Formats: sequence, structure tokens, C-alpha cells
Amino acid sequence: MEMNKDTFDEKAVLEKVRALFSKYTDSQEIDANTVLSSELGLTSFDVVSLANDFEEEFDIEIPDRDIVGFTTVGDILAYLKAKQ
Repeated sequence: MEMNKDTFDEKAVLEKVRALFSKYTDSQEIDANTVLSSELGLTSFDVVSLANDFEEEFDIEIPDRDIVGFTTVGDILAYLKAKQ
């Protein structure tokens, strides 16, 4: 999914992010405020694996130093929007 700043569709991106999360959690209640570790039970390894999935899906590169800043799904959405 190639992104463009003029056409960033947060709802569409959130749906794609939810689909990627489904590989790591059974939770269906994922929104921008969802906390990765406490609400979804993701480990740091899961978050790194997800970052790899995001890199492939959105054709971007996410340095390790940026991954540690992902606390909520909203953090990921904001990051993806900034990287488009």
C-alpha cells in the first residue's frame, strides 16, 4: 500500500494495521488509543515483528530507534502518516 501525503486515509490505514495485528492478537477492539503491551499483550519481539510487517506493507523503513516509541496504535498511525 503506497502512501501519499495528499491521499492519506487514516481509516483505511487503520484497517490495514488491524489486519496486520490479527497475526499477533485475537483482540477485535483495536483503535488509535489501544496500548500495545497492556491491552494487546504484545511483547517487544511482537512489536519488532509488526514493524517488519509495516515496512513490507507500506514500503517504508522503520529504524529500531523509532520502534521503541510505539506505545499505542495511534503512535503507529502517526508514524506511518509522517513517513508517507
